[in-house]
Amino acid sequence: MSKNSFLKGTLILTVAAIVSRVLGVGQRVPLQHIMGNDGMTLYTISYNVYSMLLIIATLGVPSALSKQISEYTAVGQYHEAHQTYKAARNFALVTGVVMFLFMIIIAPYYAEYALAPQAELAIKAIAPAMLLFPLIAIMRGYFQGQQFMQPTGLSQVMEQILRVATAVALPLILLHYGYNKDVAVAGASFGAVMGSVAAVAVMMYFYKKHRPAQRKRVSEQKNYTKLTYRQIYGKMLRLSLPITISAMAVPLLYFIDSSTSLRLLTPQNERISVTLKHTEATIGGKEITLPVAPYLYKNNTTMIPLEEASVAMGADLVWDKNHQRAFYERGPVKATLVMNQPVVLNGKTFGGPLQIAAGTDVPCVPLRFFTEQLHAYNEAVDTVGILGGSAQSLAGLPIILAIALSSSIIPVVSAAYSRRDHAEVQRMSSMALRIALITGVPAALYLTVAAYPINGLLFKNTDATYLKAAFIIGALCIGTIFQVMMMTSSGILQGLGRTDLPMRHVIIGVLVKLAGNYVFAPLFGIYGIILATSLCFIAVMSLNIRAINQYTKLAILGERWRGFLLSSLLLSAIGLGIIWLGFTVQPHLLIPERLFFGLEAAMIGACALTAYALALFWLGGIDVQDIRYFPNVAQKAYRMLSRYRIVPAYVEEQKSHMN
Repeated sequence: MSKNSFLKGTLILTVAAIVSRVLGVGQRVPLQHIMGNDGMTLYTISYNVYSMLLIIATLGVPSALSKQISEYTAVGQYHEAHQTYKAARNFALVTGVVMFLFMIIIAPYYAEYALAPQAELAIKAIAPAMLLFPLIAIMRGYFQGQQFMQPTGLSQVMEQILRVATAVALPLILLHYGYNKDVAVAGASFGAVMGSVAAVAVMMYFYKKHRPAQRKRVSEQKNYTKLTYRQIYGKMLRLSLPITISAMAVPLLYFIDSSTSLRLLTPQNERISVTLKHTEATIGGKEITLPVAPYLYKNNTTMIPLEEASVAMGADLVWDKNHQRAFYERGPVKATLVMNQPVVLNGKTFGGPLQIAAGTDVPCVPLRFFTEQLHAYNEAVDTVGILGGSAQSLAGLPIILAIALSSSIIPVVSAAYSRRDHAEVQRMSSMALRIALITGVPAALYLTVAAYPINGLLFKNTDATYLKAAFIIGALCIGTIFQVMMMTSSGILQGLGRTDLPMRHVIIGVLVKLAGNYVFAPLFGIYGIILATSLCFIAVMSLNIRAINQYTKLAILGERWRGFLLSSLLLSAIGLGIIWLGFTVQPHLLIPERLFFGLEAAMIGACALTAYALALFWLGGIDVQDIRYFPNVAQKAYRMLSRYRIVPAYVEEQKSHMN
């Protein structure tokens, strides 16, 4: 593959990744407006556990299947290819059912462990998608192995459209008809199920259309080898296991965060954890046994015993039996609860009345009556919602190029390495990391310095969350610099045939993340959790680059470091200057706040990123010789700019001399 082809492939994959990422961010923006940060916490918890189990359910088999199908069809072994596909399909059907049942069973226990019992319904709502997505992944791998990409592309588009439409529309409908936020979040999670239905419908259409030709090729093959399941699965797992563990890196980090963040950010005495149909509970940090197990009122409000929960919370409760009411007092919190009347606290109604549990004499109230009083817990829920709903979606944007680079670099490096062309391995590996660095850094820096206006433009905020959300977004986005390098370097190692090394390095990185969460969260709160994520990326990146250097001497920037660093500092300085200017002039402007944030974010992008690009050339961050590696369109644009002396001159003699 030529250098131009490599860059064109990267560009195509980048555009595809942008579409996917924009849809992902586009979904979470309206969801955050509909459900708030606390609702996004529940959605993130359900989605992250689903994502982890889906990776386990597929075990990287689609990638391995694609490779095997490609190898078999290349030599006319269509019968062996079909046997392999059927074995993979059966594997997907079994693991899908197993993981679906597993999700349903663990939902209440996992939600309780995560200190978000309200997430149980959302986890159960997304579980049916597990029945279809492993099969969809296998069918995509099957078609890709035959170089037939249309089914995969169309199924992904249809999946995203129906998933996003359902995830946004269903919560609005449920809230309109009086269901509470927990049910609305479950409706959003159910979008994944509808997306899977759309995707499997597309895949089945193409499979049925493709099936007669496939049957003909299989029947025409006279000599074939009967493969056993042991042979097929053995080969698949050898290929897929390293890929699976490497692919789990980021989803596993997000799963760790959604599983542990509320525990790490909430003091022991402010924890409430209950499970439907189980009398054991933790309330106010105390483990107690309830006289009646928590139950659902009208299928959408969790009810718990009033008296026992009040005692555990350290509250005073006085009953007026003549008027069937109770007076509740906990510090400054005071409420009068009337039998069979809605429970109200601080002007909020919690979806259920004070009532006697069926078949008992135990008065019960909505669980949210108590969680509303836990300020540290509510603060933690809000913070985790910002991390999962806003910050993680935006932090996914800078890694778009890394996804494309890691996919494109594998065949390039693999081909050069198989020819023992070590000079080409060195050139292409260095160039991939150089591109990752000079494009990933400005994207991460832009999102960091422009976090305040971007947050104000896209997401719903209160006066208390504007700065808080901006700092969380900025802190997470700056760490994606290392994630970009981690993913690109993993692709290079896979191209060198060392799929085992990224797997080992990811395991080490995850251990760093776990240790970092428990060490830094008590010291720095949510920023300690974000720091642990960055340290994980740094650890894996460093180990990857060290391993690559054992095969070839990398020259990522060489003497260009000074120009690159100065260009990055210039970008940051201009961005921060525009932010300061915005704080100064905004109070004096009579334009809508959201419009102002949009203009500010656009101005930072136009000024800071343009200055960065120009400074790279003038300060030596990019050598003029590198222009020959650009696509033809970019080379023509550079020549035009150089004629006006906007960038350094690019002369054909240089290009010819370098070739």
